[in-house]
Amino acid sequence: MSNITIYTKDYCPYCVKAKSLLTMKKIKFNEINLNNNPEQFEEMVNKSNGARTVPQIFYKNNYIGDCDTIYQLNSEGKLDKLLGI
Repeated sequence: MSNITIYTKDYCPYCVKAKSLLTMKKIKFNEINLNNNPEQFEEMVNKSNGARTVPQIFYKNNYIGDCDTIYQLNSEGKLDKLLGI
């Protein structure tokens, strides 16, 4: 299992964008699709300090943020260091 978990929903362009960045960087991730696993929604909200939108991204159970956050971290050169790659 991967150290990265991303909560997503079908037809979410931000989810596609976030997954695309991780895939481009060859980062494996565990995807939890909330359309298929609605019971995971409250867990996501609790783990993300109340965030109710997708995607929400975690590294080793630590909350990183949403799509904008990982793109910002990437543009600042901080994403690779954060993920240990």
